[in-house]
Amino acid sequence: MFEKLIDQLRSDGPNLPNSLSTAVGDLIRKARISANMSQADLAIKTYLKQSSISRIELGTRAVTMEDLIYLCICLKKPISYFFPKHWLLEDEVEKNLMPLEKELLMQVMQLDNDDLRRLIAQARALVELSEK
Repeated sequence: MFEKLIDQLRSDGPNLPNSLSTAVGDLIRKARISANMSQADLAIKTYLKQSSISRIELGTRAVTMEDLIYLCICLKKPISYFFPKHWLLEDEVEKNLMPLEKELLMQVMQLDNDDLRRLIAQARALVELSEK
């Protein structure tokens, strides 16, 4: 599951918009509309320019952590709302993971394909060793 998501994000490259920035922008737009705010209203409350809100919603401007905190407060949404569901662990899977497993998955998501293949080979070797 993660390999597919990581490959998708990497294939988008560093340029914006990409599939993640577009999905986050869509969620921000939906929350703004649900809160009956215009882009100008949200811009004032988040200390951003209206053009920045527009670019964020289009996915052509990255959202900083500071932006995200202001958006959470102004739109009355938890931070997890702004992460597209297909970029997160499935709820049922996440509930069953131990903290170390969650940490491992978060670290794995940062590896490039070559390192990921090496890690998988090492994990298989560890499993085989423990079975003996």
